[in-house]
Amino acid sequence: MLRDAFAHIENGRYREAEEACLQALAADADDTAASTLLALSWQAQQRLAEAIALFERLAALPGAGFEAFNNLGNALREAGRSEAADGALRAALARSGEHAGVLLNLGLNALDLGDAAVAQRWLERALLQAPHDAEIRTYAAAAAFEQGDLAKARALLARDLRWQDVDTGVIAEAAWLLFRLDATDAADALLRFALARDPRHPRALLRLAAIHERCNRLDDANAVAAALAAHDGADAAFAEDLSLLRAALASRGRDARTARALHEALLADGRASLHNANVYFSLARACDRDGDPAGAMQALERAHAARCTLLRRRAPKLFDAPPLAGARQRLDAQRAAWTPDPAAPDAAASPIFVVGFPRSGTTLLETMLDAHPALACMDERAYLQDLVEYLQAGGLDHPGDLGRLTPGQCAAMRAIYRERVARHVDWNASTRLVDKNPLNLLKLPLIRRIYPHARIVLALRHPADVVLSNYMQNFRSPVFVALCETLRTTAEGYAAAMDFWIDQHALLGGDVFVSRYEDLVADLPARARALTEFLGVPWDDALLRPDAHARERGYISTPSYAQVAEPVNTRAIGRWQAYAEWIAPLRPLLDPYARRWGYAW
Repeated sequence: MLRDAFAHIENGRYREAEEACLQALAADADDTAASTLLALSWQAQQRLAEAIALFERLAALPGAGFEAFNNLGNALREAGRSEAADGALRAALARSGEHAGVLLNLGLNALDLGDAAVAQRWLERALLQAPHDAEIRTYAAAAAFEQGDLAKARALLARDLRWQDVDTGVIAEAAWLLFRLDATDAADALLRFALARDPRHPRALLRLAAIHERCNRLDDANAVAAALAAHDGADAAFAEDLSLLRAALASRGRDARTARALHEALLADGRASLHNANVYFSLARACDRDGDPAGAMQALERAHAARCTLLRRRAPKLFDAPPLAGARQRLDAQRAAWTPDPAAPDAAASPIFVVGFPRSGTTLLETMLDAHPALACMDERAYLQDLVEYLQAGGLDHPGDLGRLTPGQCAAMRAIYRERVARHVDWNASTRLVDKNPLNLLKLPLIRRIYPHARIVLALRHPADVVLSNYMQNFRSPVFVALCETLRTTAEGYAAAMDFWIDQHALLGGDVFVSRYEDLVADLPARARALTEFLGVPWDDALLRPDAHARERGYISTPSYAQVAEPVNTRAIGRWQAYAEWIAPLRPLLDPYARRWGYAW
């Protein structure tokens, strides 16, 4: 009879399994195996309160093994009771030793609690026991991603993993993670594999809808989301992700009130952790679109508190240094007096660098330029930072020792850069490269040393709008999590970056085109034509349709992916004015930059 119950569970026949277990217990009320299978059948039917109560009784039995506590922990976790689950799973670990499955569950529960650093430690211990386990590697990569360690996340998923015996939901999560790591081909192949196995699997469909939304395929995303309505009663994690997806789609459809209501319901019914920064960042965006700046700021305060509390435990030094401490590392006239590299490529053979403080319109510029047939963009890549690390590995300081580089070393660094670029775009004699990475403005000394003839586009926007927009972003990078802890620290980071640019550009010079966001969206044809003349490329009407190009382009990794898929508009100009009471204390700090760049209060 128990064999029948187990077979029913294996094949998804949970009611039949329940009946078989009840029959077995009628014959022997003390049959712990039958009780365990009964609780598992209830859990699968989302009768979580009954399952938890029975698992608790089983764990309280004399001599209960680690399996009883592990089952209890999993049921508590599925019910959204993550703190109680942690206690049960720790009890399981105390009885099991370094059991990979229990360590995995502890890691998953830590992710539910929003503590990716703790999750990483549990999952790394699990990998020591099962280094090739695809599920463990997936969630270890997710923990690394949440901490902003994208290199580790990629490395964990880089090897060929055996997915045949892995749960379809886990495969879908791996595909979603690969997608956000910009491994879009691998993500597509893995998600196709998951859906071929089970075309109606809710988690796989959820991630398919999320990918459609991120690629601006909104009709497809809405159709898949509608098909998921039957799964509203699923586990807490799924319900949270589905609500966030629906909220994102509602916002894209200009239905801010519905988006906000979805978030508030998620928090009210306890399905989302009150410490979940992702939910509060998303709620803040909904409140902003709903015209409630006070609600948005309250949600942002909670979001940043949750994110920074965890980061401060792991990396307190990030909060001890002034915002963007690297902006204090500058060249002086003596160290900038290097002999120009005679072999440096001319402007046409050099990259076009698009820089600026984040949220200043760099993604719009990049999308517009990428539409030009003679230009190629590669999304945001940290390849100049790779060159900084190459310098440091050779015992040289950045930027202080740039003047010590020989022509051979400069050529070697350009070769490294070209090799990295070739992974993404075909940069050749007929196609010029556009390297858009906002904070490359802090790499101006490196750009001027390695590519001294490069054209540079500096993106600007009203300082108050820039600061507010950055404060509203759910950054993964630990540096930016710390930088944007408060509106003031965000403004201090902006000031540090602008001071660096002003000082170093005055010292080093360079061919720079200043692109003010407000001017660009107010008169796109005029500003686009001026930009092409500066770059020395022929005019092409495709520059006037960045929204169409964004929709064709598919995945865009930056937070502006939704905005650039819309026709160019002026809605984001002066957004800060609705938040004037919060911006007012920052005006003395920001005013020098507003006046320098011609912005009024």
